[in-house]
Amino acid sequence: MMASAPFAGGYDRRPLNRIRNGIIAAIVLVAVALLAFSCVSGSSGSTNAKAYIQQNYQREAGLDESSVDAYVADGTPEQVADEISEIQQPVDRRTATDTATSGTGLFLQYPDYLVGLFPYQDNKTRVMVSDDYESGYRHYSGFVGPLWVSRPNFSGGGSDYRGGGGGSGK
Repeated sequence: MMASAPFAGGYDRRPLNRIRNGIIAAIVLVAVALLAFSCVSGSSGSTNAKAYIQQNYQREAGLDESSVDAYVADGTPEQVADEISEIQQPVDRRTATDTATSGTGLFLQYPDYLVGLFPYQDNKTRVMVSDDYESGYRHYSGFVGPLWVSRPNFSGGGSDYRGGGGGSGK
């Protein structure tokens, strides 16, 4: 009677199996570590400025302006902007004056929405959050029109006006 061969194909595969199992174990450990890290960092606070504003500031629906929701926060617009910027860094931050009304506001630009901050009462700020970037841009174009582009996710500042006339490449 012949004993079964411990080797397939004439060589010992056990070292290769150990290496394969070690690689699989390393991949699983890295995946678990990344998942644990994302859960821990996600539970320490919101990483989205809009969600932070909705959770931490007083909603004032009577101050809403079309597609822009109003909240009231303690502190000056600069202090509130600093607080919000610590939660999620804006793409850009600008103080701007409305070309028609000469009113001044501080604005935080995010890829999906805009936040406008205006003095409200004694040491309070009216925090205005747009539903989306384009509606916020349209609403505050008197302030931010010369500073930012009208379409979200466009790198750089300034106008997106491309000029008239014939020619290609437009």
